[in-house]
Amino acid sequence: MQLRTTLSASCMAAGLVLGAGSARAQGIVQFDTTHTIYHEAPTRSNMTVYSPSADLRASPAQFLDVRAGWEADIVSGASVAVKAGPTYKANHAGADVITTASVKDVRNVARGGFTLKNDAVSLTPGYTYSTEKDYKSHAIDIAARTELFEHNTQLEFSYAHDFDRVCDRVQSANAVPSGYRALENSVGCFTSDEGRRTRDIDRDGFQASWSQAWTRIFATQLVYSAEVLHGFLSNPYRSVIVGEGLKAQEHHPENRGRESLTLRANVFLQPLKSALRLKTRGYWDTWDVKSLTVEAEFERYFGEALRLTLRGRYYRQSGALFYSDDYTGGDAPLGPKGQYFTGDRELSPFSSVLLGLRVTYTLLPARGRLFGLMQSLKLAATGNVLQFDYSDYTLGGAAIGNARAYIGGLAVSAVF
Repeated sequence: MQLRTTLSASCMAAGLVLGAGSARAQGIVQFDTTHTIYHEAPTRSNMTVYSPSADLRASPAQFLDVRAGWEADIVSGASVAVKAGPTYKANHAGADVITTASVKDVRNVARGGFTLKNDAVSLTPGYTYSTEKDYKSHAIDIAARTELFEHNTQLEFSYAHDFDRVCDRVQSANAVPSGYRALENSVGCFTSDEGRRTRDIDRDGFQASWSQAWTRIFATQLVYSAEVLHGFLSNPYRSVIVGEGLKAQEHHPENRGRESLTLRANVFLQPLKSALRLKTRGYWDTWDVKSLTVEAEFERYFGEALRLTLRGRYYRQSGALFYSDDYTGGDAPLGPKGQYFTGDRELSPFSSVLLGLRVTYTLLPARGRLFGLMQSLKLAATGNVLQFDYSDYTLGGAAIGNARAYIGGLAVSAVF
């Protein structure tokens, strides 16, 4: 979960970290909707995802907030179905060893929860249900927050557990991982089809955060997150060439532990009527993936209504312990990295750079209510360009090339 932060000229940096909850409590009902389009087109594959969402929050009593929401991911495009390294390509000149699979799916998510609160303490349990043709998830979460020292300090602890199920092919009883066959499609998933089976994934997540308003114009937040995953963590559709003519479903370890530490700093530059937000995040896990994220935002206020935000982010990670671009180069049929093998580029060493722009406009009534209904109406539009550099991931010996994603979004927030 994330802490949403806001800042205005009147409340300065304290509102960045500590004011979000009190601002929402002023309205009896708040409705938010967002619409995001993500389009990525690296060489040999492409993907487009449209993600609409809608959330409704009500405060029937001073001590109670109730919320419900829905979101979806509508996916279309193609993804890499078979990953081969340069050795196989060299030994099979002229062969198109890279195949792509058409991807069309819809993920629906329903969520809800409530918050019990007083002036300094809140308790927020929640539930989320997610479903798609080949994946189902039930998730529960709970967060506890307290504010200290005249609301200048905020401590929050949260825990979440996911009960996930993923569809997979029924493998031969005597097969070893190098002989597993990938799932062709989602037909027959979660039915009595004898060629399909259900695999479990359990997730336990913990997060602790400390938010501090040091002065009227400067605030920080320190967040520690940990997650443990157990179960089927591979992509059931992706195959890897692990030997001469040997194509196998990718095989990942069944356990993964993740940890991250994030530091945010927010300062209000009063002479410029602007806010500067800085963020750095370190991540590490038991698969030996390590990453560093550095992010900056500069937000300029043009009166009370209009805000313009520039955003930049740099990300770099190492590869997983068992990652290899070519599993056919070793003496063993599973390649030089042992019993696990993957075709996932997100487990390879890579870096990315994001540049973005956001425009926010807030309508406030001079008196009464907007259109006779609303206390305020906020509109926001975002645009981002995300450039990837996969330094050690090829498709049949050829570099991915100009892997780039474009992200656009619209958001509307109405307080009644």
